[in-house]
Amino acid sequence: MTDTFTHKFGGWREAEARRHTNPDGSVGGIVAASAAVPASITLPSSVEVWPDAKICGRASIGDGASIGDGASIGGGASIGDGASIGGGASIGYGASIGYGASIGYDATIGGGASIGYGASIGGGASIG
Repeated sequence: MTDTFTHKFGGWREAEARRHTNPDGSVGGIVAASAAVPASITLPSSVEVWPDAKICGRASIGDGASIGDGASIGGGASIGDGASIGGGASIGYGASIGYGASIGYDATIGGGASIGYGASIGGGASIG
């Protein structure tokens, strides 16, 4: 689907957005017009991808996850259900972010690192 609309990301940040169309044709999450999400990625309909965020190929994004403003998700990374990736955060290739985990603003999670269920990583932290 390519129709755009104004969306309030996080309930406050207004930006142009669209619904992602999943590879199977189903309706996916809300993606800011300035975000980069490959057509090969499946996004559950409850996902939000904020402005200027980038998701690389083969990443897996869980139900209810939020990918913050300018965040980068590396190829093969796994973002769990309900996880929150803060603005400017970087998740490396093959990293795993558990269910309900919170990754702070500008934090860096290295390739292959694993962040467990419900963990909270502070802004600016560097793991792995």
